[in-house]
Amino acid sequence: MVIKFTDTARPDSKRPTIQASKPRKDSRAANPCVVNQHPITSMAQEMKRSLIKVLICDDDSTGRELVRTYLQQLTGREIVLLEAGHVDEIQNALDKGRIDLVLMDSQMLGNSGMEWLVEISKRQLAPVVMLTGSGTDEITVRALQEGAIGYLPKNSLSQEKLGNIIDAALDKWTRLQQARADNEKLEKLATVDSLTGLYNRPAVLSRLRELISFANRYKEDFSLIMLDLDHFKKVNDRYGHLAGDEVLAEIAALARRNVRDTDIVGRYGGEEFIIILPKTALASSWVVAERLRSIVEKTEMKDSAGSVFSVTVSQGLAGWERGEDATSLISRADEALYKAKAKGRNRVQILLGPSLRDKV
Repeated sequence: MVIKFTDTARPDSKRPTIQASKPRKDSRAANPCVVNQHPITSMAQEMKRSLIKVLICDDDSTGRELVRTYLQQLTGREIVLLEAGHVDEIQNALDKGRIDLVLMDSQMLGNSGMEWLVEISKRQLAPVVMLTGSGTDEITVRALQEGAIGYLPKNSLSQEKLGNIIDAALDKWTRLQQARADNEKLEKLATVDSLTGLYNRPAVLSRLRELISFANRYKEDFSLIMLDLDHFKKVNDRYGHLAGDEVLAEIAALARRNVRDTDIVGRYGGEEFIIILPKTALASSWVVAERLRSIVEKTEMKDSAGSVFSVTVSQGLAGWERGEDATSLISRADEALYKAKAKGRNRVQILLGPSLRDKV
C-alpha cells in the first residue's frame, strides 16, 4: 500500500502538553510524501490501484498516529491520508474537494464528532466511520442513527479491523449512493415530462398549489399563462409526428430559456403548456407572454427532410386573486386562451379576475 499524507493538525493549548522527543529532520513535516511505496511496473498496474482519500479527524495526536500506523500496514490500496485536529482544519479539508472516507473521533474539542457526523451525512460528503476510546452500545446506536457507515473502538483497533471496516464502509457507501441515484431517477420520471423535460401535469399542478398557499400566506401576486400551439394537428399531418414532437420540444426549450429561473414551466397536456410567474403582476406577465409569442413566430422549425416551416402560439393570461384555488385560476386562463384563438390566434389574451373587473 502507498500512503501519501498531509498532517494539518496543530497543538491544542487546551489539552495537557505531552513532551515529545526531538523530531528528526524529515521532508514529510513540510510536504506530502509517499511511504511504503512499491515499484509500479506498468501504467496498467497503476490504473488498477484503488486510490482513496482518507480524512482522519482526531484532536489527539496519539490517536492519529495510531490510525496512521495501521493504515501504513494495509496492502491493496493506495491511500492519500489527510489529518485534522481542529474545527477549522476539518472544515478546510471538507471544503477543498473529494473525500472518500472520514475516520471521525467521537470526542472532539469544539464541534463534537457526532456534530460533524450529522453535518457530513446531511450534505452526503463522504462515508463516516466513528472512532472512540472505548465503545458503548449507546454511542454505537446513536452514531449509526446519525448516519455513520461504521463504528470502531480505538481500544480494540488493529490493522485487520481497520482494513475490514474501510472495505465495508466504502462498499456500503457505493451501494447507498447508487440507491440514491436510482431514487432520484424514479422521482424525476414521476415529475418530468419525458418529451420536453418540463414538469408534467401532476407536478406543475402541485407546484401551482404550493405557490397559491405561499401567496395566500404572504399576500403576493402571481400570474399564470396557458400556452397552446396553433393548428398543431396540421403540423403532424403535413410533417409527421416525429417533427411534431420536435416542435413541442423546441417550444418547451424556448419557454424555459425566456423566463426567469424562478418561473415554473410545465406541459399541461398535448400541445398545451402552463407558465407560472411568481411575484409578477398582469402587466409584467403580458410582456413576458408577448415576447415569447414573438420569439416562437420567428423561430424556424425543420422536419426530417430539411423542410423549413414556422408555428405560432396563442396564450391566455390570468392573474391570481386572493382566495382563488388552482382550478379557478386555470379555468380563467383557459377561457382567455379560448378567446385568443377565437380572435385569430397568434396572440395574448388577458382575462381579468372579479376584483379587477369591478374596477374597469
